[in-house]
Amino acid sequence: MPAPTRFSLLVAAYPTITAALLFAFRRLQYQYPILDRIITHQTQARLFQHNTATGLAITAPTNNAAAQYTAQISQSATGASGASMATNNFQYTISPSYHAKDRHLAARKYSGSVAANSGKRTTRPASGEDSFFFSKIRESESVALGVIDGVGGWNEIGVDATDFSHSLAEAMAELTAKLSTDTSAKRDESNSVVSKFSFPPLVLLDAGYNAIRNSGKVKAGGSTACVGVAHGNGTLQAANLGDSGFFIFRDGKIHYLSIPQTHYFNAPYQLAIIPQKIIEQNARYGGRNFDDKPSDANLSTHKLKHGDVVLFCTDGVLDNLLPSDCLRIVNEEMISQGNWIVDRRSGDIQASGERQYSGVDSLAKRLVSAAFKASIDPKTDGPFAIEAQRQMKVLYKGGKPDDITALVMFVHQHVGGKTQEKL
Repeated sequence: MPAPTRFSLLVAAYPTITAALLFAFRRLQYQYPILDRIITHQTQARLFQHNTATGLAITAPTNNAAAQYTAQISQSATGASGASMATNNFQYTISPSYHAKDRHLAARKYSGSVAANSGKRTTRPASGEDSFFFSKIRESESVALGVIDGVGGWNEIGVDATDFSHSLAEAMAELTAKLSTDTSAKRDESNSVVSKFSFPPLVLLDAGYNAIRNSGKVKAGGSTACVGVAHGNGTLQAANLGDSGFFIFRDGKIHYLSIPQTHYFNAPYQLAIIPQKIIEQNARYGGRNFDDKPSDANLSTHKLKHGDVVLFCTDGVLDNLLPSDCLRIVNEEMISQGNWIVDRRSGDIQASGERQYSGVDSLAKRLVSAAFKASIDPKTDGPFAIEAQRQMKVLYKGGKPDDITALVMFVHQHVGGKTQEKL
């Protein structure tokens, strides 16, 4: 045999070199969470397919320790149609599920909205750096909900990265009992100004952010946030800052998918409390402070329909599941529960109006379970790996371990005491 050349030796050693580089990158990922931040989801938009998932068989994991709870909030509103008046009653059924990457969770159930923190850390859901809330807004027919994802990089300088995200969720949950959805109302019940905005989810985000800044209890930290307000007339308003996001699924398709906000690869827009010392250090050494404002959030308004499924989720879902993956799971669950029906002739999917919808908790858990399974899969490239390879030209394979949170909302409309089958 001829003597091996340098090229042949390099080829022979390629698998070993690749494995070593991948191992080193994974170690950095766990040691430095700031490298583990979210990316843009352009790949998801490129790979998204409007498919009905007919014939696709997806088996939900049998063991799911993600915590969940369900709350039903009846909504009603009066609207005009031509010269006649009609009453449209919307009901929203909401269930969250979550899984923290650093721990195995036991199931915990909550009733109502996530209460404001009493000062005991044990009262907070064990969702890692992710947090969430939902609550009915006072003197209105609206419900507020949202997911918040803490910036893990703060851990590297001795800051508890969970404190900012959980405090923000708690502040917004508490404020929903004080704020009005009237676009002219900008004061709380003590008549003090709480926000300069009039768009309800932005009011909550701004007021919650100011509340934790002014309280002095949170010294440092940051998070992304995706906040929505669903009104009794079926209107959904949303404010999304960063790279958490939300879907609206309708009739077996993705009706809407939010667009993430990033400064550059792996650097999402984020609210923050930055100590002056860190600001001075960054100025001295050329570092950059990510200190976006609530007003930087993308705002959108949507008209919901009976049978819609709304999903608010953190990057733990979006970086591991493609939109088409989420769609498959939603379709499978909604059809198996009888909430959506498939037309035998056309194959089209439509909402069923025959009964109250069920299975919101199982859908939330299934989405989180699927995202967790994908996050620890070393072979199948998820959205994060695909985008890392495309933008950073790095050899990143498999899923992306992260905290995972999904907040699922079913939309029901009742007319004359019966569910409206076709709007």
